[in-house]
Amino acid sequence: RRGKPLLSPSLPGEPVPPSLQADMQFVLSASHRLLNGLLNICMEQRFVTATINVIEFSQLLTQAMWFHSNPLLQLPHFDMAQVKACSRLLDGGGKDAKASSPIEKLRALGPQKRREALTKLSESQHADIDRFLTNFPEIEISFDAKVEDEEDVQEGDVLSLTVKVERKHLPEDPDWVDSDEEDDEPDEDMFSKELAHLEPDSEEYEAKKEELMDEWRDAYYERQKRKREREKARNPQSGELGFAARPLHEPVPVHAPHFPEERHEQWMVLLVDVKSNKLVGYQKLSQNSRFEKVALKFLAPKEGVVHYEIHCLCSAYLGLDKKVLMKKSIVKRKEEEKKTAAELAEEEDEEEEEEDEEPEGKWYYLGGNSFGELILNIIALAIAGVMLFNFLYSRGLWQKYVQPLADWVLMIAWPFLSLVGNKLLPGWLWFSTNVYDFRHVSFLFENMTAVDMDANASLSTRVKNDTSFLNEDPFKPNLFNQMGDRD
Repeated sequence: RRGKPLLSPSLPGEPVPPSLQADMQFVLSASHRLLNGLLNICMEQRFVTATINVIEFSQLLTQAMWFHSNPLLQLPHFDMAQVKACSRLLDGGGKDAKASSPIEKLRALGPQKRREALTKLSESQHADIDRFLTNFPEIEISFDAKVEDEEDVQEGDVLSLTVKVERKHLPEDPDWVDSDEEDDEPDEDMFSKELAHLEPDSEEYEAKKEELMDEWRDAYYERQKRKREREKARNPQSGELGFAARPLHEPVPVHAPHFPEERHEQWMVLLVDVKSNKLVGYQKLSQNSRFEKVALKFLAPKEGVVHYEIHCLCSAYLGLDKKVLMKKSIVKRKEEEKKTAAELAEEEDEEEEEEDEEPEGKWYYLGGNSFGELILNIIALAIAGVMLFNFLYSRGLWQKYVQPLADWVLMIAWPFLSLVGNKLLPGWLWFSTNVYDFRHVSFLFENMTAVDMDANASLSTRVKNDTSFLNEDPFKPNLFNQMGDRD
């Protein structure tokens, strides 16, 4: 309940009664932790206005200023008298001066003109102001948005936005190299000077060109090696389990004399869709170095010209926020390329099903794909045939319908079968004598055909023939009896 009454006098920098000093210290010390949590929630929910309002409130709370306060009050030893004196001087500037913030205008005047305008301040106070303006943040933003390996941007493409932020108030970074231009592929124009004295397409020309290409590749690999070493030095945790990088430099302190705790610069990069007023992407700067890059990826919207705003905001100072406009032309995707995610997933499933499907069987394998499957098919058909025969025979259908048809077919085909049989008879006799005794099969069928049509008697009651041979193994002749007969 005390938070709001305590913050109300704190923002304009008014004094607080001694009895409330402890409560004021507690509220201010916890305020930025709460604001950071609120900021993360707003960015996650893609709220543009709420995100910017949270950052601006953090600025006001740090500098103990109100919404309508002049940014010049952040300078040391400044009150409304100094602000009025500087305002008269700054209002006389040209168009370029009006385009920047009041603090940047004051810094651009130089120490001599500031001393002429602020005559009531002592030299030591001017020295504090000079030191503050020297260390006051100044940033510059550049960006590059493109689709990988594509010249134009089509609907649904993934746009890669790289934002480079330069914080000019920080010292130079010796490890920083903007090496994007070093990775260009070589072409013949790069070697035109070295190849000018040689005849094109000659052996010497090709050999010299190959030598230059090898030198370029060696230099390229060396550049990549140095680049990886620089990245590792700038970001020691790069590539290790994907953890957030440890800051490259120590946090930059903020001039905030009215805030009870030490504050540090914190910068956020926001990408805003102007038409829908939606936060497309965001990222915090974490390295505390002069140069830092932010990579954002997002989907291209529908066909047309889309306007985006790239904001770079500081949570500790007023008047530093930068905003640049980005305009992208989105073309309509070609019909043959225009597929939804569901269609793509369906195509992938169909391809997987086609890969999983077995090839069609061969007719000469009886529908199988190999000789082994042919054997299995024959066995299955034989079992099915025996079961069908037993069923028809038990019902008398075989004797009534199938057997007459089989006899008629046998009668018609007998001349051909006799001719073929005479040719195969010697082999058949040898096989039945030396390999397998087919009397087992003939015995079975003789007794089956002897069964009365009207009486379904079993084979055991209709056996007419001598069955003594059944005790012998048809595959193994009785060698001992044969030897006895010879004796």
